[in-house]
Amino acid sequence: MVNQQIATQDDGFDDSLLDPSIQEAFLRLLEGTDIGERTLFQSISPFADTPGLDLQFQGLFTPTFNRFLGALGDQIRSGDEPTLTFNQFLTEQFDPRRALLQLPGNRTDVAAGGTVFSL
Repeated sequence: MVNQQIATQDDGFDDSLLDPSIQEAFLRLLEGTDIGERTLFQSISPFADTPGLDLQFQGLFTPTFNRFLGALGDQIRSGDEPTLTFNQFLTEQFDPRRALLQLPGNRTDVAAGGTVFSL
């Protein structure tokens, strides 16, 4: 009887038993840790298959995280409860392609540390 109530998708994977709070718990675990936030950031990279662009994208982590902190500060200054998470910021306010296109043409980023060298 229970098996009749379980719906399956076309791909054959049954997701009807997945608890949506599991994904939220995983995201909360990643939030607030350096490696977790870097993981969230890297997971949205549309350049994973392009080594040169992927390294430049990794170099955007620090300025992007600083913009997130600024948005969080804006919430606080306006008297709102600081509820913005890094994941929300990445999905709602960050466009990876636009951010990479805004890099100056004579800039090379080193992923570990975000050091900038002008050519």
